[in-house]
Amino acid sequence: MKRYVNLLIFIFCCTSVGYGGWLKIPFGRVILYKGCPKVNNSTIQLKQRIYVGDIIKTDSNSTLQIKTKKGDTLYIGPNSHIIIKDKIKVKIKSGVFRSIIHKLKPNEAFKVVSGGGVAGVKGTEFIVYSKDNASAFFTKEGVVTLKNLNSAVDILSKEMSQSGVNIAPIQPINYEKDQTLRNMYEMLYEVTGIVVPKEMKKLKELPEIIARWNINYTSYLVDKKQFKEALKYLDIAFLFTSNSDVKAEILFQKSIIDTKFLNNYTSAIDHLKTVATDYKDTKFYEDAIFHLGFIYLEIKDLDMANRYFKLYNKLFPQGKYKNQIKVLINKAKEKKK
Repeated sequence: MKRYVNLLIFIFCCTSVGYGGWLKIPFGRVILYKGCPKVNNSTIQLKQRIYVGDIIKTDSNSTLQIKTKKGDTLYIGPNSHIIIKDKIKVKIKSGVFRSIIHKLKPNEAFKVVSGGGVAGVKGTEFIVYSKDNASAFFTKEGVVTLKNLNSAVDILSKEMSQSGVNIAPIQPINYEKDQTLRNMYEMLYEVTGIVVPKEMKKLKELPEIIARWNINYTSYLVDKKQFKEALKYLDIAFLFTSNSDVKAEILFQKSIIDTKFLNNYTSAIDHLKTVATDYKDTKFYEDAIFHLGFIYLEIKDLDMANRYFKLYNKLFPQGKYKNQIKVLINKAKEKKK
């Protein structure tokens, strides 16, 4: 009986009782905060305990620092949504998360789950920025192993990688050698500090900045003949951007890579049809209609080619492809003979 009572006392000392009588596992304490961050929809207090299962949210003027039971320091930036999943595991649904993780046991790793997969950390300082279904990871020191879709990459010191839902991690890049990436890292580092910068406009624009960087980097990968990797960058860009024009641009670029370098006409047609259906209000609608006709002509589906050429003439009688359309329609007629 005495042994049983001692066991209950031990459990009580190691945990705390939450609402409804449930035992809650301590994760850490709030050591600093700015603004009005919330835990489980309640305003945070200094030195407040954080437990496994807690949901932390910050608004555009809030930041938060937590010291874990293991002595690690976690920094949560503005506009973030974090869930404490375990003693050494957090999930970032959106926002900015920076951590300084001390060395763990050989079989342990602090894990950060996001839309971009699972980052395993064994002793390092790194930042993750997540937007819905895509994430970017920056390692300041040490090594972070990023896993997604049965694929993994090691992100070394001063490197950056990305991944997303149904997208395997891309090969890490040294962010110190790319000014845009370096600016991204410095901005994320700054906004996870306790003093929120007065100018938050850049953070709000970050998804579009990341998307544009990925689109631009695609040209370099195409020059290097890394066509499938280029498509991955475009896929990640598509997840980050909320801009319809940019989404249409990405789909159009994917169709060009598919046809010009991979001979994947089926995929190209799918991308262009998506533009023609979902992004009619963008400037790439005209390009999509023309290139659909052109691809169908290439694969000798003359009826479909004529269908899209006629549609183009109807929609864009003074369009930029009108002269090419005349030539291609005559070409289609000759092939029918």
